[in-house]
Amino acid sequence: MIEYQLKKAEDSSSAFENLYELISLLRSENGCPYDRAQTEKTSLGNLIDESYEYLEGINKEDKAICKEEIGDILLNVFSILQIHEDKKDFTTTDVINDLCEKLYRRHAHVFGNVEAATADDAVASWNSEKEKERKDNSIKAVLEHVSTALPPLEKSYEIQKKLSRYGFEWESIDDVIDKVYEEMDEVKEAISENNRDHIEDELGDVFLTLVNLARYLKVRPDQALERANYKITSRFVRLCELAGEKGVPVDKDHLAELDELWNEVKRSET
Repeated sequence: MIEYQLKKAEDSSSAFENLYELISLLRSENGCPYDRAQTEKTSLGNLIDESYEYLEGINKEDKAICKEEIGDILLNVFSILQIHEDKKDFTTTDVINDLCEKLYRRHAHVFGNVEAATADDAVASWNSEKEKERKDNSIKAVLEHVSTALPPLEKSYEIQKKLSRYGFEWESIDDVIDKVYEEMDEVKEAISENNRDHIEDELGDVFLTLVNLARYLKVRPDQALERANYKITSRFVRLCELAGEKGVPVDKDHLAELDELWNEVKRSET
């Protein structure tokens, strides 16, 4: 048993100190067996899960969920830092000092003489400073820097974002949209051939182009998809509720009635 008096913080600095101390105690010899058993990978898995739960709070516009889940994100970030400290890889102070130095160095448009009137200008300035830090700025090295651990959708976004810096970019949004339709025509052609490999190849090109469209519109494709997942789930749950109230079975024999209920749900959202 550890004797510990929970302290109420009055400011951000003391709040972070309290959290750091509490996590250190939980991972100590007399702390929690579960917390002591965690590794960088398990904590990272938890961090990813909590990040998506925070995103769910954003999609629901629920401040209570956002507050709780961002707290869980902090828990896992601090746990990972503590794990590295325990292994003597580096300290939390090292991490924060390096981060502050990087933020200062790459914001030449704030702390230096670079001009940046817009958000796009600021991103360009950041990327310029970032490229100066790299020993190898070849396109091969830049693409190899994209993490292989990223999910395919996010990896595609990162690859295309990096390619755009080398001029591999559409001139207008209309060009991107035309490309989406072009790729869909190629999917139809692959379907007519009944060639599974060709269908998979062409569908991949559709996803690739849609990710490019999202990037062009400054939308994160993974967040857009998660928002759509939430929307279709909540709509279907509401449809089932309405169907139950009106005695309509939810099956393929009542698609016309269900379609009308679906439209009713959509109308209620506006």
